Amino acid sequence: MESMRFIRVLLSLLLVFSCGSGFAHQTKLSSSLLKIDGSSVRGEVEVNVLDLEAALDTILFNRDTSLDLEAIEIRSDAIFNYVAINNRLYCDSVAQVPTKFGDFRFDGEHLIIGLDWLCGGTALPTRYSVSLFQEVDTQSRHVVSVSGDQSFVELLSADNQQVSLLTQKHSWWDLVLKFIISGFEHIAIGFDHIAFLIAVIVLGRTFWPLFKVITAFTIAHSITLTLAVLNVVTIPTTVIEPLIALSIVYVAMENFFVADIKRRYWLTFIFGLIHGFGFASVLRDFGLPQDGLIWALASFNVGVEIGQLVIVLVSVICWRLMTALPFFVSTDQGLLRQRNVSLIISSLVGLLGCGWFIERVFL
Repeated sequence: MESMRFIRVLLSLLLVFSCGSGFAHQTKLSSSLLKIDGSSVRGEVEVNVLDLEAALDTILFNRDTSLDLEAIEIRSDAIFNYVAINNRLYCDSVAQVPTKFGDFRFDGEHLIIGLDWLCGGTALPTRYSVSLFQEVDTQSRHVVSVSGDQSFVELLSADNQQVSLLTQKHSWWDLVLKFIISGFEHIAIGFDHIAFLIAVIVLGRTFWPLFKVITAFTIAHSITLTLAVLNVVTIPTTVIEPLIALSIVYVAMENFFVADIKRRYWLTFIFGLIHGFGFASVLRDFGLPQDGLIWALASFNVGVEIGQLVIVLVSVICWRLMTALPFFVSTDQGLLRQRNVSLIISSLVGLLGCGWFIERVFL
């Protein structure tokens, strides 16, 4: 009775956590391309229309999941105003009012909005501030790519909402560090990738076997990530995203039929090839510098690997702490309880994967 009570409590807590993280609206990466020419700045802001739906509480898609161009045209002023309010360019300390210099353009489910700003008198652009979609998703990210008088890339978030446009030098190390952080953050906020990793490692007990499994995953997704970013092989996200969800379901269900993960490295390698295409879509939105492409790719992969190893390390520590409790000591009954906990976690992760698959295919 005591063990069943514990399992019911654990199941309830995990279910609350999984539902909260799995079905809240998660925004896609948005971006700004800014070209600075003296006192004038011309920009293009790219956003996902699904995120605009959530932010404006409206419907911008037809029932067949195609864009409703008429609805977007009707709401064009609201869309422009929302983007203009949340993308601010400052000349000295004064926020400038942008003007629309072109019609909306579409790239798949992405909407590209043209803006330009002009500093008056002798003032020059000093900073750019972005708060897009942060009221919808506190983990939203925005990439700013600057060209013209300066050339650099910056990743903004709720904790870092602005970038300086004053003259500054950006070193090789700045590029490497930026993409390492980007890879780490993508794992940290990529709930589907975290769910996959949890399903993969939940049967693991020690660090080094898990290290081999996760490294196989990294090698595989590095291959397809590079091929996709270089446009050697491209697969639509409408195909990749459901496949990622199915990979989560498969590994979670396989946990019911295997006892350990010693040979799981080949499975993570295969699924890593699929996840790599998902990572590539993020990097495309991020905007890879052509003069530092190899370093950017390598740094992003290093960041992803660090993020994965942190998850493994935390999981091993948590497991060691749990199995130190009298309830889970290494007796036959204690080992059975450990196995039950692993399967409960696998079940919840599998349900998350099913939810993501349904959402990505039918919703």
